[in-house]
Amino acid sequence: AQAVGKNLNDSLIELEPVGGSNWTRNSDVGFSQWKVKLPFDESTTASVLSKMTESIRTQPVFQSFSKIEGRVAGEMQQRALLGLLLSLLFITIYIWFRFNKVSYGVAAVIALIHDVLITLGLLAISHWLFKPLGFLQIEDFKISLTIVAAILTIIGYSLNDTIVVFDRIREVKGKSPNLTEKMINASVTQTLSRTLLTSSTTIIAILLMYIWGGEGIHGFAFCLLVGIVVGTYSSIFVAAPILLWLSQKEQAARAASKVS
Repeated sequence: AQAVGKNLNDSLIELEPVGGSNWTRNSDVGFSQWKVKLPFDESTTASVLSKMTESIRTQPVFQSFSKIEGRVAGEMQQRALLGLLLSLLFITIYIWFRFNKVSYGVAAVIALIHDVLITLGLLAISHWLFKPLGFLQIEDFKISLTIVAAILTIIGYSLNDTIVVFDRIREVKGKSPNLTEKMINASVTQTLSRTLLTSSTTIIAILLMYIWGGEGIHGFAFCLLVGIVVGTYSSIFVAAPILLWLSQKEQAARAASKVS
């Protein structure tokens, strides 16, 4: 319609499939013949249809199914959930063997779950924020294959950051039987500059991708931007305190068993 100097919204187009009396715009049923009514005179309508036919003939349309919608919702949701659960399970096992204590793995996984939930929460809130905050390029993001890939990427990045902090905690702790708040504070302080430097450079690259990366990776870049920020502070303010709390419970249990 714009090619002939006319503006046309979807709400002004009347569609009716031939032989489909109960059809609605949300229906998944396909029809080969359609009746289309446009709010123009005959000559303008003919021009619009001519331009549309030429555009369809010269620009092929490739069907793409990447969003988790009705037709593939069950299968895609199950696979995505299974992938996330398996990744968290193997992460727990890996860190358990790396640090010889299950508390390290539990603390890391809780921090990762925190990161994923915050990211998913902001994706859900974007449904109400994309209109008032459209100038920030926020859209009504939907769960898609690229979003699932972004979440898995966030898990990997946050895990790497957490392991760096945990490695320093183990070094500071040394052969001491108990983990204390001073050890946690010293370890976080020693790794803080590295964490902030790595995160800031990563955020700058993702921000450029978010602004100029195009529609195809816009949701992916949004999730990464949120996830990197959340993952940075969770490694310090979520994973480390949870590790301290779990270690103190283990220490208290050992002390109680010795007394009894």
